Amino acid sequence: MVLLFHNATEERLERLSRDVQAINDEARQSSYEMSMVRKTSGLGYEWEVTVYGRKVSVRSEDILKIQRTRLDMSIKDIFKEIVAWKLKALSTLQS
Repeated sequence: MVLLFHNATEERLERLSRDVQAINDEARQSSYEMSMVRKTSGLGYEWEVTVYGRKVSVRSEDILKIQRTRLDMSIKDIFKEIVAWKLKALSTLQS
């Protein structure tokens, strides 16, 4: 049972990682700067994302938490929304 849960979680994280990579590819095609580094974080992943020279981090736990409550949103939309929230928070702190 534990192994089955671990495999399912790992598959979800890998799928999530592929979706985030697709967002990165889309960003490159849209001609705006977005680079990212994926690293293991707790039970999931964390991405350090640089958009227009500003760096934010997005954790897979945050994405999955929102996905549970916002079934109408795709992973891409959730990821972009989290990045936008964090960028806005950075702008607010620097003002």
